Amino acid sequence: AKKRACFSTTSSNNTKLPTPLDAPTSGLGLGTAVLFGGLFAAGYFVGTSIGVLPNYQSIKRQFGLGNDVELNVRSKVFFDVSIDGRDAGKVVMGLYDDVQPKTVANFVALCTGEASLPNQPLHYKNSPFHRIIPNFMIQGGDFTNGDGTGGMSIYGARFVDEDLSVPHGGAGTLSMANAGPNTNGSQFFICTANTEWLDGKHVVFGKVIQGMDVVEKVSSYGASPHGRPAADIRIKNCGRYTEDEEEAEAVEASSAATSVEEMQERLDTLREVEAQFKDKKDSVDATLYSQVLGDIVAEKRRLKLELKKAKKESTT
Repeated sequence: AKKRACFSTTSSNNTKLPTPLDAPTSGLGLGTAVLFGGLFAAGYFVGTSIGVLPNYQSIKRQFGLGNDVELNVRSKVFFDVSIDGRDAGKVVMGLYDDVQPKTVANFVALCTGEASLPNQPLHYKNSPFHRIIPNFMIQGGDFTNGDGTGGMSIYGARFVDEDLSVPHGGAGTLSMANAGPNTNGSQFFICTANTEWLDGKHVVFGKVIQGMDVVEKVSSYGASPHGRPAADIRIKNCGRYTEDEEEAEAVEASSAATSVEEMQERLDTLREVEAQFKDKKDSVDATLYSQVLGDIVAEKRRLKLELKKAKKESTT
């Protein structure tokens, strides 16, 4: 029987989700939560009176939400995604070459197709996102069978884990799917929420640096309890994301590019803070929790509408 690359070490073909670990006891205090809510009330996240939103690391330190490992992005790759044959947008991922060199080399080669064999293309192009679970992750990379039972690496069928100490840092984290220790192939997943319980079990080798809105759009098509997508979602094209492409996009951008970039940065920050804040739910007064979370959701909605409007104007 074929073994499905997923989030379980079981030999069964049935995909099983991991059981989240208990939340740490030293959670977000009420005083910090009050401060958090107050920042929203003062227009801190909207940026109307205080100024530019600080980066995610500053927010995490201020709210005692822990520290991330310092990771340098070297290589960049992209996916052009389609949904039922229609263009859905571009996702650009930055990769941690220094920490996970073998995993990154495999992923880059599968994006470019440069390691393809005469009778076996090793290429993500036109492969599907076969498993989507909202508020968890989107999974792809099975270019042989398209259903989670196949795929292969440029090194052969499977290759060993590299550095498992790199944590899953919330929405946008790029990690390898597997069927147990040292069973990496071609399947990967992009987190759409905080997934700390996967730390030490899956190799984190990059992050989404552009196009998280596209990832969320893909995530919205997760309808089945088993993760079967409600639409045909594919990697229409993929490859290295070069400096020439970055420069070309910068030239084509409108005069409002800085504003759009700032809004996208705010939106990405809010997504990550929201995931961290939800993890601390049991440590926060219920009424305050509801109020702060409502503010986050409302601000995310506002930013999405503004970004959609700005992108539409830039193409007309």
